[in-house]
Amino acid sequence: MKRSKSRVTRPAAAKSTEKRGRWGKKIVIPKDRIPYILAVLVLTGLFAAGGVASGQSRLDMNVLSDPTELAHVQSDVFPQEGFKTKVVLGDAIPKLVESGVINLDKIRELYGDRLTEEQLRLFTEPTNEHLVLTPQNANSLINPLWALGIANKNPILDETLEYEGVGNLASTGGWSLAKEDAMTYYNKLEIVKLTSEQQTVFEKVARSTYRPCCDNPTAFPDCNHGAALLALLELGASQGLNEDELYTLALQANTLWFPQQYLSTATLYKAEGKDYWSDARTIVGFDYSSYSGWAKNVYKPLQDKGLLPKAEGGGSCGV
Repeated sequence: MKRSKSRVTRPAAAKSTEKRGRWGKKIVIPKDRIPYILAVLVLTGLFAAGGVASGQSRLDMNVLSDPTELAHVQSDVFPQEGFKTKVVLGDAIPKLVESGVINLDKIRELYGDRLTEEQLRLFTEPTNEHLVLTPQNANSLINPLWALGIANKNPILDETLEYEGVGNLASTGGWSLAKEDAMTYYNKLEIVKLTSEQQTVFEKVARSTYRPCCDNPTAFPDCNHGAALLALLELGASQGLNEDELYTLALQANTLWFPQQYLSTATLYKAEGKDYWSDARTIVGFDYSSYSGWAKNVYKPLQDKGLLPKAEGGGSCGV
């Protein structure tokens, strides 16, 4: 399957680089920073011009045209109570602050009055509570998880270091909330440790989960969402989550980080008579969660029928 170029953001001054990785595909870093919202607009224009082949599916038009049914889909995908995960952050985030990966002064400057006491405690105090992902807190969790994803030492990041210009990826060149350059901390801190068995499970899931802002797996964390999901999967694997639980965790996080894309996927699943949450492994795979896979298999079938649901929220690939 041919994969499209990665849509990533990075500092404009950095030069474009490319190299072939262990997946056998050329990774291209664009010359300009492309905010995620722009990528969505480009995607929309591409499809309007007929640039992507149509996926074929049999849709229940009664489901797609019924506002009540669509409201049920939305409430199922974005429950107001959120998703209570089995993941505990512990002291991982405060350790990032202590090591300088996260500069608390920069966090305060970035968020200003929007920084709540609860959010501040995330950076300063260990917690033994299970992480709850909600539509309200999902985006605020990206930055601390992003920092953990690029700084925590793991063999999977050794592979990323094989690429020229790794310091110019959106996940590294875009991390501006540290005391020093992001590469000072990249793959250096032993905060989340995995046994060999846990590493095997973690790597399998990381290599087979994707995000709709590019065609790269979580194992190549070239943007903030990729790095954040990498950290979340590391935490989950280190705490004993099995493959199915990790795939579900990935779907929960991606659903909240990319609400428009995953609401569309859930709508398509409903119209095809399939259960969204029972098929996490498939949905977070290349065919439904990569940039090109989602475009072909979700966006185009719904666009052909003039049925694209709208969701609020989501974030860019920057701090």
